[in-house]
Amino acid sequence: MKEFPVTSLDQALQGRVSGVQISQSSAAPGGGLSVRVRGPNSILSGSEPLYVVDGLPIYPDNNAVGTGGNRQPSNALAMLNPNDIESIEVLKDASGTAIYGSRGANGVVMITTKRGKDGSGRLTYDGSYSFQHMARKVKMLRADDYMRYINKLEISQGGAGRYSDDQISAIGAGTNWVDAVTRAGSIQSHQLTFSGGNQTTKYAFSANVLDNQGIVLNTDFKRYGFRVNLDNDFLGGKATLSNSWSYSHLVSNNVPTDRGGPGGIMITALGLDPTVPIYNQTGGYNYPSYDGRFAINPVAEAKEGFDQDITNRLFGTTAITFKLLPGLNFKTSIGADVVSAARTSFYNSFTRLGRQNGRELDKFNRNVLNILNENLLFYHKELNPNHVIDATVGYTFQHEINQYASASTFGLPSDDVESMNLQNGSKIQTPYSGRQEWNLQSVIGRFNYSAYDKYLLTITVRRDGSSKFGPNNKHATFPSAALGWKIANEKFFTDSRLSNIFDDMKLRVSYGITGNSNIPPYQSVSGLVPYNYVFGGQLSAGYGANNIANPDLKWESTRMLNIGFNTRLLKNRLDLSIDWYNTKTSDLLLYVSIAQSTGFGTVLLNSGTLTNKGMDFEANFKAIDGEKLKWDIGGNISYVRNKLTDLGRSTPYFASSPSGHLGIDGSWVQAGNPIGVWRGYEYAGLFTSDGEAATYSAKAGYPKYTDVNGDGKYTSDDYKIIGNPNPKFTWGLNSSVKYRGFDFGIFFRGVQGNQVRNLQQSEIGDGVQKINQLSNILTDSYSAENPNASRPVIDGRRDFISFRKSSFFIQDGSFVRLQNVSLGYNVPLSSKFIRSARVSVSGQNLFLITKYKGFDPEVNNSGQSNLNRGDDYDAYPRARTVTVGVNLGF
Repeated sequence: MKEFPVTSLDQALQGRVSGVQISQSSAAPGGGLSVRVRGPNSILSGSEPLYVVDGLPIYPDNNAVGTGGNRQPSNALAMLNPNDIESIEVLKDASGTAIYGSRGANGVVMITTKRGKDGSGRLTYDGSYSFQHMARKVKMLRADDYMRYINKLEISQGGAGRYSDDQISAIGAGTNWVDAVTRAGSIQSHQLTFSGGNQTTKYAFSANVLDNQGIVLNTDFKRYGFRVNLDNDFLGGKATLSNSWSYSHLVSNNVPTDRGGPGGIMITALGLDPTVPIYNQTGGYNYPSYDGRFAINPVAEAKEGFDQDITNRLFGTTAITFKLLPGLNFKTSIGADVVSAARTSFYNSFTRLGRQNGRELDKFNRNVLNILNENLLFYHKELNPNHVIDATVGYTFQHEINQYASASTFGLPSDDVESMNLQNGSKIQTPYSGRQEWNLQSVIGRFNYSAYDKYLLTITVRRDGSSKFGPNNKHATFPSAALGWKIANEKFFTDSRLSNIFDDMKLRVSYGITGNSNIPPYQSVSGLVPYNYVFGGQLSAGYGANNIANPDLKWESTRMLNIGFNTRLLKNRLDLSIDWYNTKTSDLLLYVSIAQSTGFGTVLLNSGTLTNKGMDFEANFKAIDGEKLKWDIGGNISYVRNKLTDLGRSTPYFASSPSGHLGIDGSWVQAGNPIGVWRGYEYAGLFTSDGEAATYSAKAGYPKYTDVNGDGKYTSDDYKIIGNPNPKFTWGLNSSVKYRGFDFGIFFRGVQGNQVRNLQQSEIGDGVQKINQLSNILTDSYSAENPNASRPVIDGRRDFISFRKSSFFIQDGSFVRLQNVSLGYNVPLSSKFIRSARVSVSGQNLFLITKYKGFDPEVNNSGQSNLNRGDDYDAYPRARTVTVGVNLGF
């Protein structure tokens, strides 16, 4: 993890662990990520894994700690400094995750932070500085070619063309709006760590600063963090007091990206008229028209808009462990996760919203308090040298309160954000506030048995009670069992030739049930919301139900069978691991349509099942293991096949649209398909003659789609599955070489077989609108001179909504990325003051092999959503990074 700079630990895990797919939803500084362990296990509930940091579980719902608004929230895990982490363990099978019961269905990531060790106090400094530039660009029309495009478009609509030949020849390249809103970025990181200890007290203190200046104007992310890990033995060694606490102060400045629609920085920079300069003759901003729909200047949006998140987060645990009897320990702990977040956005008179609303000021605040108490009893006993047992029982209680409030005002008198308050506006908007609260109490038990160091048994059971579910299903039990067989310790193995080939061999089988409770509170009850009614000709305020209560609402349950095999050979130089798994999630939470006479259209029910089947493979090889030269090679590859097997009482439906502005549908939800597939028209080329096209009210050069039912017209009856964002497999490959004081590492990762819906190019490449277009639109579009073109004719009368709903914009998202390459040197020292020194240089995202035509194939406009994945619209461009670093020990 030290090889390259990351703002959160999930970035460092990308491609490193088999069965774990991590996609960066937004490449903005501090941007959110989405993690899937062995595929999505739900449709509406969360599918992110549970993170357990020094014993305190947290669910990384970016929206839960975000501050709302019209953009993707920041990464909920950005508060944790990766430099503080000692180790990470990913639990994937049900035997490992069942101890977390109702929250273990999506996998568990166990994180242990660095603690003090025996020895005198040591001070270390870790620092790095990174240079960032946009990795890939999307080529758009120059100003002169844009003029030619506009002339073609207007002639197609019966006009005469807007620009003369002299105007076209004089304009040149014009304005490159993307270059105008981007810049060279940087990341600098500094950390001081002081650690040490003796027999009774061990300590580790750290302080860190991270500053990421993004490659888009006015975007940055800053983290100021402190951590205290302190362990004290007392009562003559019979008790230990352990503290693990961290505090982080996060500041994020943002511009509207990763959301699309009017005002999105990147989509408007791509599509805006390149014939218009950024500034007018008096030095003010020009405001070109975006296809006649609104006037905007993305440079003004970036420079003049103010959108800042400030988050303070206190996180940690205090635990006391008592040694009651030989082999019997009791541990009680209290943990807390306290979040205070505030967002202020201000749109002055130079921005689109500011001009529209007479300046706009928005305030949003969120406060979260999450408290956990655990009480655990541990027992270890060696019955004799051949039989060993371990047992754990305990009780836990967790409580969370989440409060939030927002307010907005229009009609402000000044462009100075620091002098503006909500009461200064002449049009104060309706405020909004809310409070959510939930409890979770659990009893847990785990039993481990080892016989002759050959046969292993683990039995786990957890019973959870949650306030989130209906009164008829508040409690559920989650059991699991696992068997292990150390084949290498069997006599028949050691006496055979197998022992000459294999140094170790183990077979594992596990089966268990885990749950998913990642839904908002109060879904099982009927809430009250304000309504206005007219009685006797007068408007009256009152309250009414917002949904139908469901007292039977319960957990989604996931059953997993896992069969694993581990072996080592070549004198322990080659380590292999392979796992096959089959999971089935039942009682899916889905909205089911009901009679309108009830006053509601849907009700939330447990209805439906889905499956995930796949394999994980990992290999590590010590190619050279000498005293001076070491060469290690490691890799992993995984595949998972997801399938929605039953919708129960629900009917097939389109998920919510990722962009109503584009007029496209969300993913298609239907039994028999994977989650997230797209449904629409299958693009079948172009009509080659007016006669062929006449049946479909089209012309030569217009898009042709597959007429599924053969009725001579294009309707939703002709829709079919046209794309799948789920990859066929993912992989990672790393190699490291150490020679004397030098070390060299290289890491590749890739995704194969997934598709991306390029919504960005469905707007800037449709050949219909008067916004700027892709640079190949003139050469690749149909015309009488180019009848074999790959793109439809440029025609302002053509239906572009159907075109956007077609497979034309479904593109191959497979890629191979050089994630990181690094070179380091441990400087030999003979100083009394400096104990050690290391310098390094590394590069991240240095090259990308892909057929995808957007900024980057690894993108998801809908964040952590299970349904809408793989949509690319208004994406924040990914950066190429070069980093220099130093590590000093004192």
